[in-house]
Amino acid sequence: MFEPKRHVALTPEPWDEAAARSEIEAIVDDAIARFDPEKFWPAHPSDDGAPDGSEDLYFGAAGAIWAIDYLRRQGMASGATDFASVVPHLIAENAESFAGGPYPQHGSLLFGDIGVKLVAMRLAPSAALADELYERVAVNLELPILELMWGMPGTMLACVHMAAMTGEARWREPYRAQAERLLGDLTETAEGPLWDIAVYGEAKRWLGPVHGFAGHMIALIRGWDWLDAAQQQRIGDVAQRALAGTAVRGELGANWPAIVGVRANLVQYCHGAPGMVAALADLPQRSPEFDGLLRAGAELTWHAGPLAKGSNLCHGTGGNGYAFLKLHRRLGESIWLERARSFAMAAIRQCQETRKQLRRGRYALWTGDLGFAVYLMDCIRAEPKFPTVDVF
Repeated sequence: MFEPKRHVALTPEPWDEAAARSEIEAIVDDAIARFDPEKFWPAHPSDDGAPDGSEDLYFGAAGAIWAIDYLRRQGMASGATDFASVVPHLIAENAESFAGGPYPQHGSLLFGDIGVKLVAMRLAPSAALADELYERVAVNLELPILELMWGMPGTMLACVHMAAMTGEARWREPYRAQAERLLGDLTETAEGPLWDIAVYGEAKRWLGPVHGFAGHMIALIRGWDWLDAAQQQRIGDVAQRALAGTAVRGELGANWPAIVGVRANLVQYCHGAPGMVAALADLPQRSPEFDGLLRAGAELTWHAGPLAKGSNLCHGTGGNGYAFLKLHRRLGESIWLERARSFAMAAIRQCQETRKQLRRGRYALWTGDLGFAVYLMDCIRAEPKFPTVDVF
């Protein structure tokens, strides 16, 4: 159900809030010290060959800037840097690089101007910028749906975030239109209602939060109050049947494959049990079977242990820990907060060791130290808000 070589043994270590706060400060201080207003941040060797100076929300400057600003707003970090002054340069650089990517016409949350301009709205809001975002969101209604990273589910989240930031009701209209299209694209299968998701080529039934089913459900759950009762009932039915129909059960718990029909062996946020649990634990509807499956997915995540890839969110120990935090909030069982904090202590050591080896940090939100710093804050507060998904 998982590959032991992808994980490391969990060494028991008591929760230490002071250590967590200290690590947050160390991560932020290092990032600020390394920031260059022209070149942003250097890439990390583990970031799939990404160039220095990436500007996107996923592993680029927009995500790093958002995390530093967010941690400051929450009173968890200090240090002064005028990030607002680099916004025009950030937007221009992103426009150039995204134009050469796989989906240049799409409004993309994690790699395109949607995410970058959301950060700009947070730092230097303006009516003109809000209008630009509104137009970019609308584009995706007429394009292939794709997934949270590149396509429509990401722009649905952008609508939710913009409504929260601006207080404007107009964001409900494009959200509702995209939600209706998303629900209409479901296919009834032997494993339950699923989406055929064409990303990076052939259409496949992806399941995880970044590329698949769980990411679609995140977008629908985050705009819950904008949906009618029939849509809400449909979403609850889809989530419960698909989670049960695609689960791979075993003695250690339950896991889910990255793609339906493929062996389930990954246990990380982007693919596997942790992401499925973290995404679907926010579903308002409840049932004993559904909650039991969420618990089984979290049990497998615990048995698998911290990830060898490090402390990051997308495919690291911090991201897996969000499954425990979300389940703690849903079920109210203290064991899940204890396990989230155990993973946090292990990931602190991972983060420190990597920073010592390279003599610098990993300056990214989804794949680096800054996203992990947000996870540490959520462990301190026992209140999970996954970055850029639950909060902006």
